[in-house]
Amino acid sequence: MEILKKLNKKYTKWIIILLLLVIIGSAYALNLGKIKDKTVDGIASISIPFSLIVNPHNIDEDIAPKAIDIDDGDMTKVKQEAVNLVSTINDDYDNTKELSFLSNDQEKALLKRVHAKPHRYIAKMTLLNFGKDATGKYITISCNRYDDTKTIVSYRYRLYYKGDTIKSAKYLNTKSNKYPPKFVLQDIALGKSGNDEAKAFLQRLKTAIINSNLTATNANEPGNFNQISINLGLNPDNSNNGLYALAKNSNARISNSSIVGYQISDVPRYTRVYIKQLSKDNSYYYTLTFSRNSGRFINFQKGLISTDTNN
Repeated sequence: MEILKKLNKKYTKWIIILLLLVIIGSAYALNLGKIKDKTVDGIASISIPFSLIVNPHNIDEDIAPKAIDIDDGDMTKVKQEAVNLVSTINDDYDNTKELSFLSNDQEKALLKRVHAKPHRYIAKMTLLNFGKDATGKYITISCNRYDDTKTIVSYRYRLYYKGDTIKSAKYLNTKSNKYPPKFVLQDIALGKSGNDEAKAFLQRLKTAIINSNLTATNANEPGNFNQISINLGLNPDNSNNGLYALAKNSNARISNSSIVGYQISDVPRYTRVYIKQLSKDNSYYYTLTFSRNSGRFINFQKGLISTDTNN
């Protein structure tokens, strides 16, 4: 009997150990299942950009230059501000013979060039254009140098202003001609400027490129954009190359470009809207031209086109 009791205790012990192992194993199995479920759910909840799956080297980065507002209200008043500034500059120069719109160093450098030979002098400043960029509103003027020849030399400066105060000056270039340059005329009405329509037109242009499917991977040559130019009312000969370059350098949504400035002249009677485009490595510039004679946008061209460099 004593032996049977010992055997029963021994079996009972093993049965209890076995039951404990079963319970522990079951608990572990159940928890493991939950862990697997949570892991699967977690992975499923992660959204992976489609562009990474298709081509990890072609991530559509949403980069764009900072846009500026070029709708400055009554543009006739803006033109009159520019004309008045140049008139004040000429009055001050007539009274003092000082180029007070330049910094001291700029004035010394210019006068040194003017007086490098005898019989040279600055006669008057003329207005080439006015506009706005990321720095602010500006006028572009020509300091016209005369001498004992028939050639007039034009020293050109961009003057940034606020109200009736010149804030800074930047030298641009020097040109020569038989006549003093003057591309903004006080007695010509400004007319419809196009500034208030530029943003909407640029969006129409981008939408037209997207709808045509002539984006970065499908734009093969400028001629592909001929119909788009016509549909937008642009001159194809002047615009196909610009549209092609914009498309080739764009991201999928053509959202990497913005309006960064404008410039107005009366000769020719254009408003030029400047567009900057960014890629990962480069910056590109375009000029959208509004003809104030016809009241519509006529050209979309590569580069910054301006009267700054006109003779």
